[in-house]
Amino acid sequence: MDGTIVNDTTYQEPVSALLTYGSCLEIDKKVKNLENERIIEQIIESGDISKIDRSLMAQLKPSYRFEKWPNYLEELGITAEHVPELIRMTTDEDLNYADGESLEVWAPVHAWRCLGLLKAPEAVGPLLRMLDDDEFADWMMEEIPWVLGMIGEDAIAPTSLYLASRKYADWSRTAAVSALEYIATLHPALKETCIKKLGSQLADFRNNGESLNGFIVSSLIELEAVSKANVIERAYAAGEVDESICGNWPNVQIDLGLATKADFDPSELEPNFAWVRDDRRPDFSNLPSFEPPMKAVKKKTSEAVGFGGSKKKKSKKKKK
Repeated sequence: MDGTIVNDTTYQEPVSALLTYGSCLEIDKKVKNLENERIIEQIIESGDISKIDRSLMAQLKPSYRFEKWPNYLEELGITAEHVPELIRMTTDEDLNYADGESLEVWAPVHAWRCLGLLKAPEAVGPLLRMLDDDEFADWMMEEIPWVLGMIGEDAIAPTSLYLASRKYADWSRTAAVSALEYIATLHPALKETCIKKLGSQLADFRNNGESLNGFIVSSLIELEAVSKANVIERAYAAGEVDESICGNWPNVQIDLGLATKADFDPSELEPNFAWVRDDRRPDFSNLPSFEPPMKAVKKKTSEAVGFGGSKKKKSKKKKK
Protein backbone atom coordinates (compact mmCIF):
# COMPACT_ATOMS: atom_id res chain seq x y z
CA MET A 1 0.00 0.00 0.00
CA ASP A 2 1.28 3.47 -0.91
CA GLY A 3 1.88 5.31 2.35
CA THR A 4 2.52 8.69 0.72
CA ILE A 5 0.38 11.44 2.21
CA VAL A 6 -0.10 14.31 -0.21
CA ASN A 7 -1.48 16.99 2.10
CA ASP A 8 -0.59 16.13 5.68
CA THR A 9 0.67 19.67 6.32
CA THR A 10 -2.76 21.19 5.71
CA TYR A 11 -4.27 19.55 8.80
CA GLN A 12 -3.23 20.01 12.40
CA GLU A 13 -3.09 17.45 15.17
CA PRO A 14 -5.14 15.67 16.31
CA VAL A 15 -7.25 15.80 13.10
CA SER A 16 -4.20 15.05 10.95
CA ALA A 17 -3.96 11.66 12.68
CA LEU A 18 -7.04 10.62 10.68
CA LEU A 19 -4.97 10.76 7.48
CA THR A 20 -3.13 7.62 8.53
CA TYR A 21 -5.67 6.11 10.92
CA GLY A 22 -6.25 3.14 8.63
CA SER A 23 -8.70 1.28 6.44
CA CYS A 24 -12.22 1.03 7.83
CA LEU A 25 -12.44 -2.43 6.29
CA GLU A 26 -9.87 -3.58 8.83
CA ILE A 27 -10.68 -1.25 11.72
CA ASP A 28 -14.40 -2.03 11.83
CA LYS A 29 -13.81 -5.79 11.82
CA LYS A 30 -12.12 -5.44 15.22
CA VAL A 31 -15.32 -4.24 16.89
CA LYS A 32 -17.54 -7.22 17.55
CA ASN A 33 -20.91 -7.98 19.11
CA LEU A 34 -20.15 -11.53 20.19
CA GLU A 35 -23.68 -12.38 21.33
CA ASN A 36 -25.27 -11.24 18.06
CA GLU A 37 -22.63 -13.10 16.06
CA ARG A 38 -23.38 -16.29 18.01
CA ILE A 39 -27.10 -15.97 17.25
CA ILE A 40 -26.46 -15.16 13.58
CA GLU A 41 -24.26 -18.24 13.29
CA GLN A 42 -27.12 -20.35 14.65
CA ILE A 43 -29.50 -18.79 12.14
CA ILE A 44 -27.12 -19.47 9.25
CA GLU A 45 -26.64 -23.07 10.35
CA SER A 46 -30.40 -23.63 10.30
CA GLY A 47 -30.16 -23.69 6.49
CA ASP A 48 -33.67 -23.41 5.11
CA ILE A 49 -34.85 -19.82 5.65
CA SER A 50 -38.45 -20.98 6.00
CA LYS A 51 -37.45 -23.12 9.00
CA ILE A 52 -35.60 -20.45 10.96
CA ASP A 53 -36.34 -20.41 14.66
CA ARG A 54 -38.08 -17.05 14.98
CA SER A 55 -37.20 -16.90 18.67
CA LEU A 56 -33.57 -16.55 17.59
CA MET A 57 -34.45 -13.54 15.44
CA ALA A 58 -36.17 -11.97 18.42
CA GLN A 59 -32.95 -12.24 20.43
CA LEU A 60 -30.94 -10.17 17.96
CA LYS A 61 -30.28 -6.71 19.31
CA PRO A 62 -30.65 -3.73 16.95
CA SER A 63 -27.46 -3.16 15.03
CA TYR A 64 -26.44 0.46 14.57
CA ARG A 65 -23.74 1.30 12.06
CA PHE A 66 -21.80 3.51 14.47
CA GLU A 67 -21.39 0.68 16.95
CA LYS A 68 -18.58 -0.56 14.70
CA TRP A 69 -16.73 2.75 14.85
CA PRO A 70 -13.68 3.36 17.04
CA ASN A 71 -13.90 5.92 19.83
CA TYR A 72 -11.96 8.55 17.90
CA LEU A 73 -12.76 11.33 20.36
CA GLU A 74 -11.33 9.64 23.42
CA GLU A 75 -8.45 8.01 21.59
CA LEU A 76 -7.23 11.07 19.67
CA GLY A 77 -8.50 13.91 21.84
CA ILE A 78 -10.79 15.33 19.14
CA THR A 79 -13.27 17.89 20.50
CA ALA A 80 -15.87 20.39 19.29
CA GLU A 81 -13.15 22.94 18.54
CA HIS A 82 -11.99 20.67 15.71
CA VAL A 83 -15.36 20.64 13.92
CA PRO A 84 -14.39 23.15 11.16
CA GLU A 85 -11.30 21.15 10.29
CA LEU A 86 -13.25 17.88 10.35
CA ILE A 87 -15.80 19.36 7.94
CA ARG A 88 -12.97 20.47 5.67
CA MET A 89 -11.48 16.98 5.75
CA THR A 90 -14.86 15.36 5.06
CA THR A 91 -15.37 17.46 1.94
CA ASP A 92 -11.73 17.56 0.78
CA GLU A 93 -11.71 16.49 -2.89
CA ASP A 94 -8.02 15.60 -2.81
CA LEU A 95 -8.78 13.07 -0.09
CA ASN A 96 -12.08 11.84 -1.50
CA TYR A 97 -10.45 11.15 -4.86
CA ALA A 98 -7.11 9.93 -3.56
CA ASP A 99 -5.54 6.63 -4.59
CA GLY A 100 -7.95 3.86 -3.62
CA GLU A 101 -5.10 1.87 -2.10
CA SER A 102 -3.88 4.72 0.12
CA LEU A 103 -4.70 5.33 3.78
CA GLU A 104 -5.64 8.95 3.26
CA VAL A 105 -8.62 8.01 1.10
CA TRP A 106 -10.27 6.83 4.33
CA ALA A 107 -9.71 10.14 6.14
CA PRO A 108 -13.08 11.69 5.10
CA VAL A 109 -14.87 8.62 6.47
CA HIS A 110 -13.09 8.95 9.81
CA ALA A 111 -13.81 12.69 9.80
CA TRP A 112 -17.56 12.40 9.23
CA ARG A 113 -17.73 9.73 11.93
CA CYS A 114 -16.12 12.20 14.34
CA LEU A 115 -18.72 14.81 13.35
CA GLY A 116 -21.46 12.36 14.23
CA LEU A 117 -19.89 11.46 17.55
CA LEU A 118 -19.59 15.20 18.31
CA LYS A 119 -23.21 15.77 17.20
CA ALA A 120 -22.00 18.79 15.25
CA PRO A 121 -24.93 20.80 13.80
CA GLU A 122 -22.54 22.82 11.61
CA ALA A 123 -21.89 19.66 9.61
CA VAL A 124 -25.47 19.08 8.46
CA GLY A 125 -25.33 21.29 5.34
CA PRO A 126 -21.96 20.02 4.09
CA LEU A 127 -22.99 16.41 4.69
CA LEU A 128 -26.23 16.81 2.74
CA ARG A 129 -24.35 18.45 -0.12
CA MET A 130 -22.10 15.41 -0.29
CA LEU A 131 -25.14 13.29 -1.09
CA ASP A 132 -25.78 15.45 -4.15
CA ASP A 133 -22.76 14.01 -5.92
CA ASP A 134 -22.70 12.15 -9.21
CA GLU A 135 -20.18 9.60 -7.96
CA PHE A 136 -21.81 7.81 -5.06
CA ALA A 137 -20.09 5.50 -2.63
CA ASP A 138 -21.57 2.72 -0.55
CA TRP A 139 -19.92 4.11 2.56
CA MET A 140 -21.23 7.61 2.01
CA MET A 141 -24.80 6.47 1.43
CA GLU A 142 -24.69 4.10 4.39
CA GLU A 143 -22.92 6.25 6.96
CA ILE A 144 -23.91 9.86 6.34
CA PRO A 145 -27.56 9.13 7.21
CA TRP A 146 -26.31 7.68 10.50
CA VAL A 147 -24.18 10.77 11.14
CA LEU A 148 -27.21 12.99 10.52
CA GLY A 149 -29.19 10.72 12.81
CA MET A 150 -26.63 11.15 15.57
CA ILE A 151 -26.71 14.94 15.19
CA GLY A 152 -30.44 14.83 15.83
CA GLU A 153 -32.84 17.76 16.04
CA ASP A 154 -30.67 20.26 14.18
CA ALA A 155 -30.65 17.92 11.18
CA ILE A 156 -34.43 17.53 10.86
CA ALA A 157 -35.36 20.72 8.99
CA PRO A 158 -32.45 20.70 6.49
CA THR A 159 -32.87 16.98 5.83
CA SER A 160 -36.62 17.37 5.30
CA LEU A 161 -36.02 20.20 2.82
CA TYR A 162 -33.46 18.08 0.99
CA LEU A 163 -35.93 15.19 0.82
CA ALA A 164 -38.66 17.46 -0.55
CA SER A 165 -36.51 18.95 -3.31
CA ARG A 166 -37.05 17.37 -6.72
CA LYS A 167 -33.76 18.73 -8.01
CA TYR A 168 -31.94 15.87 -6.27
CA ALA A 169 -31.82 12.31 -7.56
CA ASP A 170 -34.30 9.93 -5.94
CA TRP A 171 -31.48 7.75 -4.68
CA SER A 172 -29.83 10.59 -2.76
CA ARG A 173 -33.24 11.62 -1.41
CA THR A 174 -33.57 8.05 -0.14
CA ALA A 175 -30.54 8.73 2.07
CA ALA A 176 -32.49 11.64 3.56
CA VAL A 177 -35.36 9.26 4.30
CA SER A 178 -32.95 6.99 6.18
CA ALA A 179 -31.54 9.98 8.06
CA LEU A 180 -34.98 10.97 9.35
CA GLU A 181 -35.60 7.37 10.40
CA TYR A 182 -32.31 7.26 12.28
CA ILE A 183 -32.96 10.61 13.98
CA ALA A 184 -36.23 9.17 15.27
CA THR A 185 -34.56 5.92 16.31
CA LEU A 186 -31.69 7.55 18.19
CA HIS A 187 -33.73 10.40 19.67
CA PRO A 188 -37.14 9.01 20.74
CA ALA A 189 -38.41 12.46 21.73
CA LEU A 190 -38.11 13.46 18.04
CA LYS A 191 -39.89 10.39 16.69
CA GLU A 192 -43.29 11.98 16.05
CA THR A 193 -41.70 14.98 14.34
CA CYS A 194 -39.80 12.69 11.97
CA ILE A 195 -42.88 10.58 11.30
CA LYS A 196 -44.77 13.76 10.42
CA LYS A 197 -42.03 14.83 7.99
CA LEU A 198 -41.93 11.42 6.30
CA GLY A 199 -45.73 11.26 6.14
CA SER A 200 -45.92 14.71 4.57
CA GLN A 201 -43.44 13.68 1.89
CA LEU A 202 -45.33 10.46 1.16
CA ALA A 203 -48.49 12.51 0.71
CA ASP A 204 -46.80 13.88 -2.42
CA PHE A 205 -46.56 10.32 -3.73
CA ARG A 206 -47.49 11.19 -7.32
CA ASN A 207 -44.36 13.33 -7.63
CA ASN A 208 -41.92 11.22 -5.63
CA GLY A 209 -41.28 8.21 -7.80
CA GLU A 210 -42.23 4.66 -6.84
CA SER A 211 -38.89 3.70 -5.33
CA LEU A 212 -38.69 6.76 -3.11
CA ASN A 213 -42.24 6.12 -1.93
CA GLY A 214 -41.29 2.53 -1.15
CA PHE A 215 -38.39 3.58 1.04
CA ILE A 216 -40.53 6.14 2.86
CA VAL A 217 -43.05 3.39 3.58
CA SER A 218 -40.23 1.17 4.80
CA SER A 219 -39.06 3.81 7.28
CA LEU A 220 -42.61 4.46 8.47
CA ILE A 221 -42.98 0.74 9.14
CA GLU A 222 -39.71 0.71 11.08
CA LEU A 223 -41.00 3.63 13.16
CA GLU A 224 -44.35 1.85 13.74
CA ALA A 225 -46.13 4.86 12.25
CA VAL A 226 -49.69 3.56 12.41
CA SER A 227 -50.90 7.16 12.24
CA LYS A 228 -49.74 7.29 8.61
CA ALA A 229 -51.64 4.21 7.48
CA ASN A 230 -54.16 6.26 5.50
CA VAL A 231 -51.58 8.06 3.40
CA ILE A 232 -49.70 4.78 2.85
CA GLU A 233 -52.92 3.15 1.66
CA ARG A 234 -53.58 6.02 -0.76
CA ALA A 235 -50.12 5.72 -2.24
CA TYR A 236 -50.61 1.99 -2.80
CA ALA A 237 -54.10 2.48 -4.24
CA ALA A 238 -52.64 4.92 -6.76
CA GLY A 239 -50.03 2.35 -7.81
CA GLU A 240 -47.21 4.69 -6.77
CA VAL A 241 -45.23 2.35 -4.46
CA ASP A 242 -42.50 -0.06 -5.58
CA GLU A 243 -43.71 -3.32 -4.01
CA SER A 244 -40.27 -4.89 -4.17
CA ILE A 245 -39.31 -2.83 -1.12
CA CYS A 246 -42.01 -3.56 1.48
CA GLY A 247 -44.43 -5.81 -0.35
CA ASN A 248 -48.00 -4.81 -1.13
CA TRP A 249 -50.60 -3.03 1.02
CA PRO A 250 -51.80 -6.21 2.82
CA ASN A 251 -48.20 -6.94 3.84
CA VAL A 252 -47.78 -3.39 5.12
CA GLN A 253 -50.95 -3.71 7.18
CA ILE A 254 -49.49 -6.81 8.82
CA ASP A 255 -46.17 -5.09 9.51
CA LEU A 256 -47.96 -2.14 11.10
CA GLY A 257 -50.01 -4.47 13.31
CA LEU A 258 -53.26 -3.47 11.66
CA ALA A 259 -53.99 -7.00 10.45
CA THR A 260 -52.67 -10.55 10.59
CA LYS A 261 -51.89 -13.08 7.89
CA ALA A 262 -55.11 -14.85 8.78
CA ASP A 263 -57.04 -11.83 7.51
CA PHE A 264 -55.87 -12.45 3.94
CA ASP A 265 -55.90 -15.17 1.37
CA PRO A 266 -52.28 -16.25 0.68
CA SER A 267 -52.57 -14.95 -2.88
CA GLU A 268 -53.30 -11.46 -1.54
CA LEU A 269 -49.92 -11.35 0.16
CA GLU A 270 -47.93 -11.92 -3.01
CA PRO A 271 -46.59 -8.70 -4.61
CA ASN A 272 -46.78 -8.27 -8.37
CA PHE A 273 -43.30 -9.61 -9.13
CA ALA A 274 -41.31 -12.82 -8.75
CA TRP A 275 -39.73 -12.11 -5.35
CA VAL A 276 -41.97 -13.28 -2.50
CA ARG A 277 -41.84 -11.12 0.57
CA ASP A 278 -42.13 -13.92 3.15
CA ASP A 279 -38.87 -15.42 1.87
CA ARG A 280 -36.82 -12.39 2.89
CA ARG A 281 -33.50 -13.24 4.48
CA PRO A 282 -32.87 -12.10 8.06
CA ASP A 283 -30.95 -8.89 8.63
CA PHE A 284 -27.23 -9.64 8.77
CA SER A 285 -26.23 -5.98 8.55
CA ASN A 286 -24.08 -6.22 11.66
CA LEU A 287 -21.72 -8.67 9.98
CA PRO A 288 -18.44 -7.12 8.77
CA SER A 289 -18.50 -5.61 5.30
CA PHE A 290 -15.72 -6.55 2.94
CA GLU A 291 -16.68 -4.34 0.02
CA PRO A 292 -14.43 -1.54 -1.18
CA PRO A 293 -16.03 1.76 -0.13
CA MET A 294 -16.18 3.34 -3.57
CA LYS A 295 -17.78 0.50 -5.48
CA ALA A 296 -20.95 1.50 -7.28
CA VAL A 297 -23.87 1.63 -4.88
CA LYS A 298 -26.03 -1.46 -5.05
CA LYS A 299 -29.56 -0.66 -6.15
CA LYS A 300 -32.07 -1.96 -3.67
CA THR A 301 -34.62 -2.68 -6.38
CA SER A 302 -34.35 -3.73 -9.98
CA GLU A 303 -35.87 -0.43 -11.06
CA ALA A 304 -34.08 1.93 -8.68
CA VAL A 305 -33.51 5.40 -10.02
CA GLY A 306 -30.03 6.05 -11.36
CA PHE A 307 -27.58 8.43 -9.77
CA GLY A 308 -26.46 11.92 -10.40
CA GLY A 309 -26.72 14.29 -13.29
CA SER A 310 -24.38 15.83 -15.78
CA LYS A 311 -21.89 17.43 -13.40
CA LYS A 312 -18.26 17.01 -14.37
CA LYS A 313 -15.57 16.09 -11.88
CA LYS A 314 -11.93 16.90 -11.98
CA SER A 315 -9.91 14.12 -13.50
CA LYS A 316 -8.87 12.33 -10.34
CA LYS A 317 -8.75 8.75 -9.30
CA LYS A 318 -12.08 7.63 -7.99
CA LYS A 319 -12.33 7.41 -4.25
CA LYS A 320 -12.15 3.91 -2.80
